[in-house]
Amino acid sequence: MIKKASIVLIVLFIGMVCIAGCTSDTGEATATPTPVPVQTPVPTTPAAPDLVPQPTDVVPTTQFVDVATSKDPITGDITVTFRGGKGQNQVNDIKAVVISGTGATTTKYLEPDVNAEAVFTVDDGEATRGEDRIIVTVSFNDATSYKIYDDVLSRNRTTN
Repeated sequence: MIKKASIVLIVLFIGMVCIAGCTSDTGEATATPTPVPVQTPVPTTPAAPDLVPQPTDVVPTTQFVDVATSKDPITGDITVTFRGGKGQNQVNDIKAVVISGTGATTTKYLEPDVNAEAVFTVDDGEATRGEDRIIVTVSFNDATSYKIYDDVLSRNRTTN
């Protein structure tokens, strides 16, 4: 009887292996390709320089100082000159920033001495022969700071 039971078990085992083999995967699955998104390059244009003057700060009369700006009609060079004022003895530093028509930004500092100058040249790329924006900020010894000048100069127009 053990012999018959062994044979029955072997036959059952072979039958199961056959049935399992018929339903198993062949191993050759075809993968569905995932489409790769194509990125279209977006043309970038450089941002236009900020040549729009903004309002200046109201400076207390005890700290009032003045600057003059000029643009050479031939070369396009820009000169910023400190002209002094009631608050000149309180000045810590004077910062002049030129935003050129090409977008280059250049910062120079003036000494707080009457007639001290900062020159921004076209040859150095600090200014252009077209329009350039000039911003002057004065910092005082009491840690206050005021934007006292913000304007656009061109070779045809000089501001004092």
